[in-house]
Amino acid sequence: MCTEVQWFYSGSTVALQWLYSGSTVALQWLYSGSTVALQWLYSGSTVALQWLYSGSTMALQWLYSGSTITIN
Repeated sequence: MCTEVQWFYSGSTVALQWLYSGSTVALQWLYSGSTVALQWLYSGSTVALQWLYSGSTMALQWLYSGSTITIN
């Protein structure tokens, strides 16, 4: 089974994507006034997150895979 949702608006940009397929779940989100972003993925034993804020910049990358955690 696969479920996918996409949504976009263009005043000052809003975006959303959602995907569910088997053991994979993914989400993307963007707002573009002064930039906000999010990416999230779950697949099997892997979980990943990216986050960006851009007023005066913030960023995060986080990955868990098996027994390994990586943060940037």
